[in-house]
Amino acid sequence: AAFVDLVGNKELSGCGTLLAASFAKPGKPSEGLPSVKKYNAMAKMLDPIKVAGQKGDVGKAKSAYGKASDAVQSYLDAVELPSLSDPIYD
Repeated sequence: AAFVDLVGNKELSGCGTLLAASFAKPGKPSEGLPSVKKYNAMAKMLDPIKVAGQKGDVGKAKSAYGKASDAVQSYLDAVELPSLSDPIYD
């Protein structure tokens, strides 16, 4: 559920893209915003984690998480949210 909430699915956008796009000035497209670019990069990095989890491959999931954590942190910085190491995420 958290994956769909953040990234969305075929029918709905996730809250991650909405938050990233909220930094756009009124009447301006959001696609070129750094926050949207970082969201898109992060979203692509999360798919391998999901696939590995569905297959039950813990090793691949951990490896994919390691690769994705930098992209997630970059997105969090862009949308002015706390770092992954913040206790709020515990």
